[in-house]
Amino acid sequence: FPDIAGGDWLKTLDFAMRNFKDESFISQYLSPRLIREFRFFAISDHQSNPKLEVAAIHNDEGYRDIRRLLAAQHNRDNQVPDIQVVRFNRDSDRSLVLRHLKSRGRPLAGDDAEQVMKHLARLWGFKVRLEETEPDGTISSYREQEAPASM
Repeated sequence: FPDIAGGDWLKTLDFAMRNFKDESFISQYLSPRLIREFRFFAISDHQSNPKLEVAAIHNDEGYRDIRRLLAAQHNRDNQVPDIQVVRFNRDSDRSLVLRHLKSRGRPLAGDDAEQVMKHLARLWGFKVRLEETEPDGTISSYREQEAPASM
C-alpha cells in the first residue's frame, strides 16, 4: 500500500476507522504479506463431510480465499438470522407466522430464540409461530408461542 506506507500511522488509522466497516477494512487492507506473516489458514467444516479439511493456506492461491472468509466472518449481515413475516391469519386466530431460513444448516439458538418468541408474542398480542426452513424451502421445524394473558 504505497499510499499509506511511511505515512502518519495515526492519520491512516483514523481514516480507516471512519471510512470502513470491519469486513470492508479486512477486504481492503489485509495483504498477502500479513496473511503469510500471521500464518492464517482456512478450515472447511461442512455438515455433509465428517472430516475437517484445510481449504486454504497462506500461499499465493489461498490468500484471496482467506481474506474473503475472514471478512465474511466479520460481516454483521451474516450473523443476523433471516426471519421474515410470511402470513397473518386475520380471519381465524390472528396469529403471526414467521419463517427463518437456516443459514449453513444452523437452527436458531435455543434460549435466545425462546426469548425472542416470548417478546414477539407479547408485542403482537396473539399467537406467534416460527417456522424453520431448509435452503430448498422445506419446513424442518416450528415453534409456537401463545400471547401472555392481558393484565
